[in-house]
Amino acid sequence: MEDIQKRQRHIEDQVFLINVLERDGHITLDEQAALKFERELLAFQMERQTRLLLKAQI
Repeated sequence: MEDIQKRQRHIEDQVFLINVLERDGHITLDEQAALKFERELLAFQMERQTRLLLKAQI
């Protein structure tokens, strides 16, 4: 669970950074692509953790 929280925090930080860069007029296509990938990894990690927890209950 701690890994998930760290990844969530990292994503939140990246969203903030992208917003600041965009406000300053920077093109953030690379950062947005990396953020999309990080979000996909987080979703996969959360799904995996949920499956493990469900198996532990059985």
